[in-house]
Amino acid sequence: MHKSIRSIAMRFALLMFFVMAVVGWFCGQSPPTCCRRAILGAIATYICISIAANMIVKIVINQMIRSKLAENQNTKP
Repeated sequence: MHKSIRSIAMRFALLMFFVMAVVGWFCGQSPPTCCRRAILGAIATYICISIAANMIVKIVINQMIRSKLAENQNTKP
């Protein structure tokens, strides 16, 4: 599961890198400035998506466990 989360986060970070670089370029920024800002944006995107995806996975797993425990408690005589 962590490999797929890492893969998704990396794809979004790469997409964000190019989007930020192109937007900076169209706004007239110098290439080093565009690159620096795009790298920082990609890193922030990767971290945010990784944290959010891990939280979602933990919430879903926790809910599944609670559901199974409640189901088992209701079926016991």
